[in-house]
This record gives sequence, structure tokens and C-alpha cells, in this order.
Amino acid sequence: MASEPVAHTTSKIEVSIAPLFATPVLTFIAEEHERLNAELSRVILEREASQPAHSDPEVIGWSSPHDLSMLEWAAPAINELLGHVIHIASQMTELLDASVRHEQSLEWRVAEIWANVQRNGGSNAAHPHPGSFWSGVYYVDSGEMSDGLSGGELRLFDPRGCLPRMLAPYLRYKIPALHDAGTSISLTPSAGQCLLFPGWLFHAVNVYSGNVPRISIAFNLDPMLKGS
Repeated sequence: MASEPVAHTTSKIEVSIAPLFATPVLTFIAEEHERLNAELSRVILEREASQPAHSDPEVIGWSSPHDLSMLEWAAPAINELLGHVIHIASQMTELLDASVRHEQSLEWRVAEIWANVQRNGGSNAAHPHPGSFWSGVYYVDSGEMSDGLSGGELRLFDPRGCLPRMLAPYLRYKIPALHDAGTSISLTPSAGQCLLFPGWLFHAVNVYSGNVPRISIAFNLDPMLKGS
């Protein structure tokens, strides 16, 4: 995240440091998530037991089809969850041109949504979600990730690529906010937690080795402009 410029004095020269081009990663806990998760866990595990996995070479584990069918078989719990998600997306996005805001309003369309179940050995290869303004993941059950030994973390990659490390792998910027330049960050989520991030941000799931299913829901949101 971008921070305020930091003044650094060296000799008699004052240098102002301003980390720029931040990438937004929004995190929130869904309201009444324990009740929601109990229902979502039930319907997702029933679906896993009765339906074959969606074919996706990036995924080791079970996924439902990447479409809108989950809005039917996981209702009404999934619709309640998406209400929270769309509310946050609306609060954190605005129209660029102030003059247009009086004539049009911004709404969100769920482009696709699917469930994931990963057991011992499951993972997701690095990938983006092209064409979506916001992408996200909601954690129904974090499995055994909290022990720090079972993996399964969400891994986010520096969108600037690995160029800083390729040019000088033995150096890093003398600014704590930039120590992740050219690398990736692994986040350990908890049940009930939802993350929203730009669809262009490459992300992956580290190999999970827990014995309890890791259950998540991924989705993409597309913007729609409505006339006033």
C-alpha cells in the first residue's frame, strides 16, 4: 500500500521518499459468517460428492464450473455473501470523471463464481482473472492453515514482475515499504474472511497439506454504468 512521503536526511541533502503505484487488496470479515459458512460448507461438500470437478489445468483439487450456476445451487447463502461483497466493491470504487457521476451510477455484475475444495496436496497455479475489475476469494473453511505448517496460503505476486531481482538479486531498496519489490507475499486467511483485488493481479494457492478440507469461493465482478 502507498504511504506518505518519508523525509530522509543524508549529509546535508534531504531526500523525500514516496512509494507509488500501490495495489489495492481489500480484506473484510463477512457479517454472521459462522452461520453463512455452516450452510455454504454443507452445500459445497454435497456438490463435491455428487458432481465431477471442473476441468482446469491450473487447479489441483475440486472446483465447480466457472459460471453462474452456483447462484442457484448455493442460494440463498451465496446471495447473502455477494450482497456484502458488492457493498464493499461499491464503497471502494468511483467514477473517474466527476461530471459523469451526476448522470450515471455504477453497479456491479457477478461475471462468474465458483467453489473450490482442496485437500492434501491441493494447489492453484499462478494466474490472473482477465477482464474483471475486481476479483476475490471468500474462505468458508480455512482447513488447517492456521498451524503455519500445512500451506494453502493465498500467494500474491508483485505486478511489476521480478525485474528488480533480475537486475540486482543481491540488492533491495532501503525502504521497508519496498522490500517486497520483485517478490510475492503469502497471506494466511481465516474462515469468514474475504479478499478483493484487481483481476490483473497474479495470484496462486500454495500447496495445502492439511487433513481438513480447505473450502473457498472465488468470483469476478464486472462494472456496469446505469443512466440516472
